[in-house]
Amino acid sequence: MKISVKVLQGQEIFLDVNSEMSILELKNKINEALKIPVSDQKLLATGRPLLDTKQILDYPQIKEGTKLNLVVKRALKESSQSVAGGSNVTILRDASYKFLRKYFTETQSNKIADEFIKEFNKSISTLSLDDLEALASSYLMEEECQPVAV
Repeated sequence: MKISVKVLQGQEIFLDVNSEMSILELKNKINEALKIPVSDQKLLATGRPLLDTKQILDYPQIKEGTKLNLVVKRALKESSQSVAGGSNVTILRDASYKFLRKYFTETQSNKIADEFIKEFNKSISTLSLDDLEALASSYLMEEECQPVAV
């Protein structure tokens, strides 16, 4: 059967596989095609990770034409570090704190801003790759539609 494997950055490949093939064998095929080390691959079907020790037939949702998502762990580590403790989150927290200070005490504003960042990180981590791609595409299209000031 033919399935597709899509990397978050937009690359997509089509592979011929059989249902007895292990997920590890599938990752080796992906390595041959995309030169991404097996150890850096995390395959997802409908947002759930696939285990190397299982076979394709262990996942009934994988059938002819299925699209699997591939997350490159190296990229995932880099992006999670920038979300968890990076300067962009610090900027967001500082901006929310400044806004909250107009309406709450310093202590209350700090607590609310900290809770907001916790919820923000939790929400971001639950988004699927398709959700992130749709968000990015929507933002980029919105940017392109902005009138140019003269």
